[in-house]
Amino acid sequence: MIHRLASIALFFSLLSCASYPPKTIRLTPDLAEASGLAIRGDRFVWHNDSGDGPYLYTSDETGTIIRRDTLSAPAFDYEDLTVDGAGNYYLGDFGNNAGRQKEHQIYRFDPTTGKTATIRFTYPGQDGGGLNRPGNYNCEAMAFQGGYLHLFTKDQLFGRGRFYTYHYRLPAQPGSYEAELIDSLYLPRRVVTAAALDTARGQLVLTAYNFKMLGGFWPSGAASLLTLSDYPEGKFFRGQLHRRNLAWFWPTQFEAVDFYDERWLYVASEATKLRKHGVAKRKRRRR
Repeated sequence: MIHRLASIALFFSLLSCASYPPKTIRLTPDLAEASGLAIRGDRFVWHNDSGDGPYLYTSDETGTIIRRDTLSAPAFDYEDLTVDGAGNYYLGDFGNNAGRQKEHQIYRFDPTTGKTATIRFTYPGQDGGGLNRPGNYNCEAMAFQGGYLHLFTKDQLFGRGRFYTYHYRLPAQPGSYEAELIDSLYLPRRVVTAAALDTARGQLVLTAYNFKMLGGFWPSGAASLLTLSDYPEGKFFRGQLHRRNLAWFWPTQFEAVDFYDERWLYVASEATKLRKHGVAKRKRRRR
């Protein structure tokens, strides 16, 4: 009888391990517009989109907030978050929905000292003249690799854009720079909203979505997870591209993504009029 009970206990223990890490994470209302995510072990670091202050929130794997850091920086339109090997966070304040910004900022935050440093940059030709003029890009996706920050621009929906995302890079050091154009990628009927890079396994993931009105009044959309692999050093768009659907029909704004381990990643969506904000675990593509 004792051996049987031990076997049953082991069975249920294995079942609980099989569901780890958690399939979903319930975020508090403080993160209703979660727009950036960086995972460090069992800690999830977040920021909100525009409308919040200059904050980074740290949660555990249940979504419970255990820390809030305040950056010594303005908060205009935070869009993505990445982290380097030394544990510095880079918070991209480069949202540009109208194309009227003449300069953008990325804030480097050291959580051990609480110090914030500023990286200022422009795109070549940027003049604030609107999204239809070259250089006035919107951007919601960023990743760190090899001392550089890699930016992936967001095109326009509703037939106003050409569905290209441009890859720019700039040094991950305080200063003022003109971003360097590396490459471009055509993504039919998709715009890019977040990025994560696994340098050890050579994978870049992007979240992308489309949005349209059916019959002129009913909102509809589709979201995708794009995985790029087998690329030359730093030339992500020259690699193999694989697309996986994240959501159909119901408009879902996936605005944050990061790798958890060699098997899993997490994607987060902002709250909309039709859906609550949330976080979901997804299997990452194996090479």
